[in-house]
This record gives sequence, C-alpha cells and structure tokens, in this order.
Amino acid sequence: MILYHGSNQDFNNIDLSKSKDRRDFGKGFYTTTIREQALQWGYNIYQRFGGDGIYLYEFEFSPSADLISKHFPNISDDWFDFILSNRTSNALNHNFDFVQGPVADDKIVFTITGFIDGLYSKDEAMQRLRYSKANDQVSLHTQKAVSQLNLRGKRKTPHDKIMYNGQDITFFLAQKIEHVVSLITEREKISFDSAYNAFLNSRTYKTLQSPLSMLWTESAEFIAGEYYQEK
Repeated sequence: MILYHGSNQDFNNIDLSKSKDRRDFGKGFYTTTIREQALQWGYNIYQRFGGDGIYLYEFEFSPSADLISKHFPNISDDWFDFILSNRTSNALNHNFDFVQGPVADDKIVFTITGFIDGLYSKDEAMQRLRYSKANDQVSLHTQKAVSQLNLRGKRKTPHDKIMYNGQDITFFLAQKIEHVVSLITEREKISFDSAYNAFLNSRTYKTLQSPLSMLWTESAEFIAGEYYQEK
C-alpha cells in the first residue's frame, strides 16, 4: 500500500508522542492513499501554524498479518460512532494498530461538530453524511505499525503565496505541478522525485510560477507539452 503524508515539518523519524488527541481515529500518525489530499493537509497545516515549509512524504506500508486493524469501507453508523468516541476523548479508545476509512472533510466535520455541539440529532447528522463525498485516511497508532512504514521519498513543495487578482492560487498551482509531474513520470518511466526535480529546474516551471503568464490556467497535458517543447 502506498501512503502519503502532508506536513509543515521536515522529519526522518515518526514520533507518535507528538500526535494530537481528539482526531477522527484517535491519536496517531495520519496518512492517505491520495497524494493530492496529503498535499492539501500539508498546505493547511502550514497556513495555520507556519513551520519549515510544505512537505509531502511517500511511504510504502506492508502490514504484517499480526497487526490488528479496522477498516470502514464507507460512511456508516459504526464509522460515525467511532469518530465521535475519538473526537470527544483525550484517550485512545481502541487497540487497533492501524485504521482505514473515510476522512472527515470540511463539510463532514461541520456536521460532526454540529452533532457534538447539539445542533443536530444523530439521525439528522447521518442524513447529511450519507450524501457526502469522502476521501480516505489510514491512521497508525502503535510503534509496531509505524515500524512497517518504509519512506520512499519526501519533498518540499513551493509555499510562497502566489496571488492573482486578489485570489490565493498557491495550492491550485501545487496541485497542477503534481499532475504535470505525474504525466512526466508516466511518459519517461522514471521516479516521481526525478521527474519533479527535472520539472522544477525547467523554464516552463518558472513561467508557471508567474501568475501573469496565465500558463497556470492551461491543462496539465498542455503544460507538460510546453515542457517537452522546451527540452
């Protein structure tokens, strides 16, 4: 399983003691199978707390058969109750080594916190959640699980704020870059990091960073084409 983690810190070792309480699946190290989602996490936490920069980590997770796990395939009553238990307690309320399931995005968090604050009944909250589109998260809660994560790579993404007509397009550009680099990776059959470094040293990348060039409004395929024309 390939997992991604977004952070505002540069680190080489995972320290579970630094994890926060009252998280969806309890105190732990949170990852996702979706690269763009991890990038969003890193961007959000950097905007909120500052830090070393915006970092994207890529891990390979090969859990052994003796790890205790829990998987929620979709939003359900059990998932809802599990999140409530963890978000309303400072303690880790389960003995799972790792948990996988839907992530509470902004809309879902609003509904869950609304229930906790007494704005909705459980039935009303679940009615709202059943039609929500959720991404995924994989949380690791024990050192045994963490020890089975293999770091494949990490990189610091551009984090200087880029504005266009008063609108912050920094994260939009970061997503665009990820897509372009994915296309280069597939075409050249090289690692993502190699493709990423090559693109960041290109004239096309420098043009993309200039809002007035309007290159950022083009598709990733078009930008990749410009990169290959340059080469």
